[in-house]
Amino acid sequence: MKATAFSSVDKSEDQESMAVVPVRSVRRRNVSDPSSEVLETTDLLQQILAKLPAKMVFGFTLVSRYWNEVIIDPKLVCHLKVPRNPTAVFVRRSVMHNDNVKFTHIPLEGVAGGGGARIRRSTVSLNLLENENFTNVPFVIGHSGNGLMICSSCEPRCYFLYNPTTKKRVRIPELKTSVVISMHISFQATGRHKIVAVYSNSDKLQLHVLEPNKSIPHWRNTGVDFPVLGLDVVNYGYGVDIDGVIYWPCYKSSGLMLFNVREETLQWLPEVPQPYNKFSGITYFGECKGNLRMVVNSSMRGPTFDMLELMPDHSMWFIKYHIDLTPRVRRTNRLPILVLALLPGEDQEEDDSYLIIHILTEVVSYNFKDASMRKLCDLCFRPTEYLYLRSEPWNYVHSYLQNPTYPRLTAS
Repeated sequence: MKATAFSSVDKSEDQESMAVVPVRSVRRRNVSDPSSEVLETTDLLQQILAKLPAKMVFGFTLVSRYWNEVIIDPKLVCHLKVPRNPTAVFVRRSVMHNDNVKFTHIPLEGVAGGGGARIRRSTVSLNLLENENFTNVPFVIGHSGNGLMICSSCEPRCYFLYNPTTKKRVRIPELKTSVVISMHISFQATGRHKIVAVYSNSDKLQLHVLEPNKSIPHWRNTGVDFPVLGLDVVNYGYGVDIDGVIYWPCYKSSGLMLFNVREETLQWLPEVPQPYNKFSGITYFGECKGNLRMVVNSSMRGPTFDMLELMPDHSMWFIKYHIDLTPRVRRTNRLPILVLALLPGEDQEEDDSYLIIHILTEVVSYNFKDASMRKLCDLCFRPTEYLYLRSEPWNYVHSYLQNPTYPRLTAS
């Protein structure tokens, strides 16, 4: 009983003591996540992304609008390890402008490291006006460089600066002239570029430059002009930009013409050595490791041909490589060979380069270092397609590399 009474008294005292103690609600403090703070700080995020492979960074553009803006910022682009090798090649299949223009997309990632190429069975088209008042307008590629392309519609005529990596594009202002011969991208520095246009003005050819501007981009006449006869001599559709200098080959001779975009000066270069001065067209004209290289048709003696390189001081051409495809194909004087791309290779060695060529029905890689060849994929062309690919490769074969550079026409 006493124990029971004691327990009841103790229980009542506990209840009284509990009754006088105020109950205070404790507000839970929001503790910020350090990782989220880092990801919301632009400078820190860019420093982290700059340490990652460029291909991985390109995929992060889809995370959010904020991430996309951070990645395409020129401040980050200049620190990214953008691949030196072309990522893929676009090969135009339809040969007429009024056709539904289609392209075969040949990926080249990993080829220099021993990988293969798996192409899509279906061709792709470039419809850059799908969000505007035009539908199903075919586009052709006019020039490509450092991850950007200049594309033009056939009808109505308009030009776009396009990035195949980010799928972003911006319309190029119309140039009020009679005939635009060609447009080219010239890179002045990382993330900075200008557009150079060659156009016909009565009896002269003139060069205009689209200047970056903080408000509205505008075309400016460089004051460089030359007789319209140059249109029949110089191939302005095959321009190659190297360090702010655009090189154009000639149609009927082995000479070259260059335009220094920074200094806005024009210069003629020497002809190639014999026997290639008996000019019969160009099979390849492009850049590799900062040097201009060329394969002329007259060098193709069956399954063997030579690749020429221009001296850095522009003084002369010399034979850089002799390519012999005899182990792969039979000897014939009419062997159809199409040069698609030139890959500098992963190492810094001079000979660590690969030539991507099309032979008969195959795309193969040729290693300059050990002269080995490896099949990448099968690819067949119609006779009319191959005729145009061989005679006008500048209109039908375009390589590009992955680069998040935003196609800007205004200064950032």
